[in-house]
Amino acid sequence: MANEEHLTILKQGVEVWNQWRKENSDIEPDLIRAHLIQAELVRANLSRAELGEANLYRAHLRGANLSDADLIGTYLREADLRGAFLSGADLIGADLNEAHLSGAFLSGAHLRKAHLRKADLSRANLREADLSGANLSKTIMPDGTRHA
Repeated sequence: MANEEHLTILKQGVEVWNQWRKENSDIEPDLIRAHLIQAELVRANLSRAELGEANLYRAHLRGANLSDADLIGTYLREADLRGAFLSGADLIGADLNEAHLSGAFLSGAHLRKAHLRKADLSRANLREADLSGANLSKTIMPDGTRHA
């Protein structure tokens, strides 16, 4: 379960959270299995955060820093991740169905067996991303084409 102190700070808003992260850069936030449905996390610094199996359904993560975060099995269906930084993030088995990832930076991300059905990956950077076994049906790819 999520660290209650970390969750309480996050729920105070992105400005408070980002300041706390700046002052505590050595801490890897524990938000495992946190319920953050429709959370307002635009431009939040969630780098190296433990978010495995968290519920981020329809969360607003536009421009958020999720680099090197653990998002294994995380529920991100319909989440707004436009322009988010997910380089090196572990998204193995994550549910990203219908997620908005336009312009997201997914370089080196681990998306094995991720569910990306109907996701928008237009203009996303997928350099060295691992998409093996991922469900890409009806996904809009970086070049704007729709996957079969």
